[in-house]
Amino acid sequence: MCSAETLTKQLVGELGGLGSPDFRAALDALAVAVYTTDADGYVTYCNPAAADLAGRQPKLGQDRWCVSWKLRRPDGSPLPHGECPLAMALKERQPIRGQELVAVRPDGSTALLLPHPTPIFDESGELAGAVNLLVDMTERKSAEQDSRYLAAIVESSDDAIVAKDLNGIITSWNKGAERLFGYAADEVLGKSITVLMPPGYENEEPNILRRIRNGERIDHYQTTRRRKDGSLVDISLTVSPVRDAAGRVVGASKIARDITEQRRAAEALAARLREQAALFRLTERLHRALDIAEVYEAALDAIQGALGCHRASILLFDNSAKMRFVAWRGLSPQYRHAVDGHSPWTSEERDPQPIFLEDIAQAEALTALRPTIESEGIAALGFIPLVAEGRLIGKFMTYYDLPHAFTDNEIVLALMIARQLGFSIQRMRVEEARRLAEEQLRRNEASERARAAELMAIMEAVPASIWIARTPDCRVISGNRTAYELLRQAPDTNLSLSAPAGERPGNFRVFSMGKMLTPDELPVQRASRGEEVPNFEEEVRFEDGTSRHLFGNATPLRDAAGEVIGAVAASVDITERKQAEEALQESERRLQIALEAGRMGAWEWNIGTGEVIWSPGLEALHHLEPGTFGGTFADFKRDIHPDDLPFVELEIAKAVETREDYHIVYRIRLAGGKIRWMEAFGQFSPQGALKPGKLAGVCMDITERKEAEWQRNLLVAELSHRVKNTLAIVSSIARQSFSVSPDIHEAHRSFDARIRALAQTHTRLAEASWSGVSLETVLLDELAPYHDDGKKNVTLSGPPTMLPPKYALTLGMAAHELATNAAKHGALSVKAGSVGIEWSADRKTDRLRIRWRESGGPPVLAPERNGFGRLLLERVLASDLGGEVQLEFAPQGLVCTIDIPCPREASP
Repeated sequence: MCSAETLTKQLVGELGGLGSPDFRAALDALAVAVYTTDADGYVTYCNPAAADLAGRQPKLGQDRWCVSWKLRRPDGSPLPHGECPLAMALKERQPIRGQELVAVRPDGSTALLLPHPTPIFDESGELAGAVNLLVDMTERKSAEQDSRYLAAIVESSDDAIVAKDLNGIITSWNKGAERLFGYAADEVLGKSITVLMPPGYENEEPNILRRIRNGERIDHYQTTRRRKDGSLVDISLTVSPVRDAAGRVVGASKIARDITEQRRAAEALAARLREQAALFRLTERLHRALDIAEVYEAALDAIQGALGCHRASILLFDNSAKMRFVAWRGLSPQYRHAVDGHSPWTSEERDPQPIFLEDIAQAEALTALRPTIESEGIAALGFIPLVAEGRLIGKFMTYYDLPHAFTDNEIVLALMIARQLGFSIQRMRVEEARRLAEEQLRRNEASERARAAELMAIMEAVPASIWIARTPDCRVISGNRTAYELLRQAPDTNLSLSAPAGERPGNFRVFSMGKMLTPDELPVQRASRGEEVPNFEEEVRFEDGTSRHLFGNATPLRDAAGEVIGAVAASVDITERKQAEEALQESERRLQIALEAGRMGAWEWNIGTGEVIWSPGLEALHHLEPGTFGGTFADFKRDIHPDDLPFVELEIAKAVETREDYHIVYRIRLAGGKIRWMEAFGQFSPQGALKPGKLAGVCMDITERKEAEWQRNLLVAELSHRVKNTLAIVSSIARQSFSVSPDIHEAHRSFDARIRALAQTHTRLAEASWSGVSLETVLLDELAPYHDDGKKNVTLSGPPTMLPPKYALTLGMAAHELATNAAKHGALSVKAGSVGIEWSADRKTDRLRIRWRESGGPPVLAPERNGFGRLLLERVLASDLGGEVQLEFAPQGLVCTIDIPCPREASP
């Protein structure tokens, strides 16, 4: 029995006294490592020698089974504390002997120990704990331990460790080599190391042996070896020379480490770095891109660089929703033409997903296109959608010359490129749209400036006067140079008669039909209230007695919302009537040509072949659908009015014979019997001496012009009739005025007043285009000069009644005579007098009854003789209108009752 066994028995025998101070002091003084545990293995005592051996002070009651930091088996493998000898002794309830172990200290140093764990039982035989005595075997077995430990490390190493002699014969082969190369030790020991060499690597081993013989160490040499199953493996090789006791190189030790995963990881890392670099370059280039071509080039570089495809392309939807190539690499024109327009998605697709065809030969979706794709040498395809602002705008394609398995990383990378490309395309489109908009805006601004300058130049150059009010109140009106010169005002002064006193011009007044217009009645002011004022005529009278007559138009100025913000008026000086009429006639001629141009058609007649060609416009004039004209001379003649056809044929024959211009006016009869007037112009076009030639020209619808001529002739006849009637009235007025009154001056005055009354009614009729005027207007015009300030001395009462021209002229003269008589002798000659006029229309008797009643004037006496007024009232009204007149010279005031047939235009 060894001394350690003896000491252990003594310790167990005296365990009951372990708690005594003397026994604990004795154990503390021992140079042998001793510690105890309870029945569960928790350390209850540890002497200093054990703590020194463990390299740490154990925690009593917390450390379990052993006091060491870490444990290893003699072969170097880790030994859990729960499997240490003391734990086994407690578990098996018996001492454990002969199991060596290695203790690892916290500082990394180790100690080879021989433990002697012994369980301790109490008097009842129950397990009370254990005592362990640790014997340090480090120095005694150093050499042996180093050898075994090294061998254990070699055997337990994950790396392949192989020893060979200088001839390359394998002398040792560890487990790591078996796992790496697939050969068991007995399969390779004694064989040449070249059994691991793949084809093409035969020269490696001689070079390695040469360097080893020279005592050279080879570190981390990366190469490839062949396993037993023939597969290749990438390894990192370290070769060290082995020397004998005399220092001579007698062999070599090789450590081979499988770096396949490392290389794959490195390659994957390199690929990721390459992809990230490609994405970074793409982002940078897209950011710097100035046009869409640079975007396409950057994207194609990134697609090929990051996805490793052999070819690539970009396609976008055009305006017809067809997918078209916009950029490509390595694709033939024939292939692009064959697949142009093809797309797996429509332009309305929402959330499109990428499509990958890893082997075209197996792809059923592209059966129709497979021959084209295969003839291009494409074996795999990728369709990646391009989306911008949630809308599909196109795709990019990847092409591989061999079947290709698309990895998740490639798909993610492709979508990242697609997002950047889609965004950049959209950005370029937006920038292009913005650039075009800005360019258009600049052009518009330049055009507006040029137009404004042109308008200003035109305003200054035209002989017309132009007035502009830029606010609805017309407090300020400016004009062009002609306007200032016309009104004899200094440039940039205010031309508005609506301006405050002291600002408005005072050297002129404006009249219309002899009546001075208030500022609110002027054309610009009326237009500023939203009224269109066409064809106004006015007279500008100056302080020196001269005047100018103007003719023009006024129109409102509106903002973008349609609100009136002012007005503009333009007028020409028509004082020189002849020049104005000539200018007007020329303007009307140009206007007529422009209007007729919209109702014109072209034709051509080939005299030799008889073919007639009509333009669509000419077909429309004949109410034919486009393309339905027969194309023969007979088809041309079919619509011509039978009465005009001989004349048309004669004129055509004459033009063909004389080769002179052809001009004719004729009628056509359309379906349904509708008649239209046509005017045709043509010219003969020769085609050589042997060919008859062609007759070509235009034809236009002049029906409206013919109707206008008819209407004009009718109006001229009507005007002639009215002028004759007016002259007859004037002649009668003159005869009565100068024959009745013995005072020539009074006769002149009466004649002038009566002519003005007649002219005033004429003016009202002219304003209404001689369609008629209301009875109330006629009465108000004649009584207007006699109104008092409150306009209460004259009252009118009656239903709305329109008078035809004849009625208006006759009743206007009658009202003038009654008003003149009231102003001279009757109620209107005094301030308190008044005139009341009432009228009514009786539909049962079809009579219009008018009653003139004066009151508040001087007493009325019956006249001793009949004057012109009475003759006009009693005779003219009776003869012209078939009416009856009753004059009652009552003392309180004259009462005149006029009873005439209701005019046809009278309102009910």
